[in-house]
Amino acid sequence: MSKKARSFVLLGVCLAIVYIFFSARPLGKELHFIPAWTIDVSRPVTVPADSADLFENAIPFKLGQMLGYFTEDGTVLYSTSFDYKATVASQYYAPYSTHSELIPVFTPQGSRTAAIEKTGFPFFTDDGMYLFLPGGSSFARLSQDGAVLWTYEGCSPITAFATSPAGCAAGFADGAVISFTNDGAIDQQFSPTGSRYPVILGIALSPAGDMVACVSGQDKQRFILAKKSGTHTEIIFHEYLRHEVTRQVPVLFSKNSETVYYHEADGVGVVNTRSHKSSHIALEGKVLTMQESEENGYVFVLSRSDEDCTVSVVQPFDTHAGSFTFACGSAYMAVQNHALFVGRDSEISRIDIVVQ
Repeated sequence: MSKKARSFVLLGVCLAIVYIFFSARPLGKELHFIPAWTIDVSRPVTVPADSADLFENAIPFKLGQMLGYFTEDGTVLYSTSFDYKATVASQYYAPYSTHSELIPVFTPQGSRTAAIEKTGFPFFTDDGMYLFLPGGSSFARLSQDGAVLWTYEGCSPITAFATSPAGCAAGFADGAVISFTNDGAIDQQFSPTGSRYPVILGIALSPAGDMVACVSGQDKQRFILAKKSGTHTEIIFHEYLRHEVTRQVPVLFSKNSETVYYHEADGVGVVNTRSHKSSHIALEGKVLTMQESEENGYVFVLSRSDEDCTVSVVQPFDTHAGSFTFACGSAYMAVQNHALFVGRDSEISRIDIVVQ
């Protein structure tokens, strides 16, 4: 080999070493779904003796025509059927029909603790108990004994509703958005406009109550993020959506209020509430619910497409980290601590999320 050829070979080897050294990157960690247990919730279960302590962190469920509570380790504490509809939260549940004049309220142990002596549709969350009144344009905040604390009477049908520790927010068919404090005072009130038909299809109130996010309008539909500024509300971010939805959609603020997620026609939209950076994650089907993990900020999205349901995992800020799909008639999802709980027809499974 000539001296010139040896020089080219040596140069090539050196360049290869430099390239490998500077281009090398550690392998990214992967998300693993690890099944832990599966329980059958298709049969009624009465409360076991001396179980008061177990209910402190009990997880509520509603799956098909069954509702109840279970523990993180897979013990069904209570399970019962309901005939028509029901609302379930950590502290209370209530079955109801379309014309119930008296709605009984039960504890997780199945004991009747109160009654709602008004006709309507109850809605319980961990942030409070509410009742949507006949006519569809009014609602009431309830006390723990079922009594009415305060009532808001509107003129336009309520098309979106959400609660947070700070209060609640309602969106209306005429495009109005109103947030309320826990004592019933109107905290924010505005109308996004910008669309031919102004209906509000999804809404969320931040944990502190200072921000409202909503999916607004038909024919130039858009996502709106608004923030309270003194006695006024300022729209701090908006974007028009490429494809429109014609149904109610979930909207979710992260627990630290730094991110808001919303369902759009092609998947999930994500907006950073500080930088106003937006992103879009493609998902198929209709999003049923979105929930955030308490430990790592992962957001779990349950969606349905025909007979299949999919659970997708979104890592902060907007990384679609993984998903799995299963066939089902009815579905359920809950997140507590580091565990994911997924219901399918008559069974609920715990799936641990491990990053390795």
